[in-house]
Amino acid sequence: MQTHHERGIALVLALFLMSALSVLGASLMFLSQTETYASMNYRMMSQARYSAEAGIQKASNFLLDSAQYQVPGTANDPLTNYNTSVSPVTSVANGQPVVLSASSKASNYPYAAAQTAFSAAAQGTLAAGNTTLTYRTYATLISMQRFDAYGGTQDVVQTWEITADGGLTTSPKATVEVVATIETPKVSANSYAAFATSNQCNAIQFHGNVTVDSYDSSVGPPTGAGNSTESSGGDVGTNGNLHIWGSVDVQGNLYTPRTGVGGCVTGAVTGLTEGGSATVEGSMVQLPTEVSFPLPVFSTVPPTTAVSIDAASMAVPSVACTALGLTFGVNCSSSGTTLIVDGHGADVTLPSVTIASGYTLQFTGANTPGQSVNINSLAGSGTVEINANTTGVNNESVILKIAGMNANNTEMEVPFDLSTMAWKQNAATTTYDASSLQIVYGGTKTINMQGGNSQSAATIYAPNANFELQGTQDLYGSIMAKTISNAGNASIHYDRRLSRDFYVAGHPMMGSFTWKRN
Repeated sequence: MQTHHERGIALVLALFLMSALSVLGASLMFLSQTETYASMNYRMMSQARYSAEAGIQKASNFLLDSAQYQVPGTANDPLTNYNTSVSPVTSVANGQPVVLSASSKASNYPYAAAQTAFSAAAQGTLAAGNTTLTYRTYATLISMQRFDAYGGTQDVVQTWEITADGGLTTSPKATVEVVATIETPKVSANSYAAFATSNQCNAIQFHGNVTVDSYDSSVGPPTGAGNSTESSGGDVGTNGNLHIWGSVDVQGNLYTPRTGVGGCVTGAVTGLTEGGSATVEGSMVQLPTEVSFPLPVFSTVPPTTAVSIDAASMAVPSVACTALGLTFGVNCSSSGTTLIVDGHGADVTLPSVTIASGYTLQFTGANTPGQSVNINSLAGSGTVEINANTTGVNNESVILKIAGMNANNTEMEVPFDLSTMAWKQNAATTTYDASSLQIVYGGTKTINMQGGNSQSAATIYAPNANFELQGTQDLYGSIMAKTISNAGNASIHYDRRLSRDFYVAGHPMMGSFTWKRN
């Protein structure tokens, strides 16, 4: 038998298998290398993206920090430098979009100091292990609006589109671009009949014979001809707990981030506690988070000296005016036992005022934005009269800005105390326009409107204070305070026009967010 034709086949098979194993090994090595490169590319891309996001945050921090960036409206950076009727906002000087830049993008911001500060703040490096990351940003002003904020001040809100490039110093081609929008919205300052910012039990307490409903003074008064009252819309809200008992009827919804109906104790704050025949006719709407309101900031600090409106001071009215820091015949006058304060639209500043029984202090309103009265405190047993919006057409209003400070720079316990005073307000007997009187207080103590049986049409903005309402005096308007207590038979009627007429600058938020690899 001959077998010499099969000689060497084992060598061929061995070579074939070696070749196959070599190809397989090379493939595995190439695959491993590809995975390594892919992981490296992913790491570099992630690092570049995070670097770009850091640029977004740095630019946002700059634009939202008043210590670093002041919005236009100052003497050095007037609003007249900007064309706000278009988007993006353009520079009046050259018609080009307004840009703050810390990158290769050309800057076109009218105020050079702001551009210099942005350039220093919105670019830089980050250490990531043995790698150094870089970011450079620029921001385009998309929109800007100036408006009369609650309390008679003026605010400017902006929307910026921020573009950031992030990369690695070792790989200049590994860059990522991130684009985000930050916006400071304009929000309603008075969306509720009552809102308490406290997140604790009994943030709002209503008991007695109390009804919470709504009306719209721009349509008609709540009673008589043009009646605009509705058994709805009397919404209340709180960051904590609403406690109602007795004959309380809330003809609206309850808005709160809390849940549950029942007992409320520290560490287990429920949304609603009911007793007796008290009820919330609407729904309990859960807010996604606690709501905060900006504190009012006043540019004028009233003196802490004490002045009384009484027989002695009113014997010579010009002397009473001088004691208040006013000029007789210009922004201060008298009529019998009434002392009249009228700044004719210009701000008026008063110290701590006490009104004696039988005497009246009258505040006269003005148009746009209203008659601002900076007053340290108000108390006594006399009468306060608000003479505003007598026709319901001119939108005259009085803005009481309460400081409430003692001479030693501590807060007065009750800087606004009507518990023993009479209250006269022509808007409450004609239009019931709650915008005719705005009571604004930034302190942490108590505002007391417990006295009298007359009706008040007013809005109260005191996010850190305690507000007390008692007696039979109904309140037409809106209350916003830290805590709200209504222990009498005073109903609250929400003026729905307030949600359209009064605004504050809301909390900044980030809108659209996109990224791409360059």
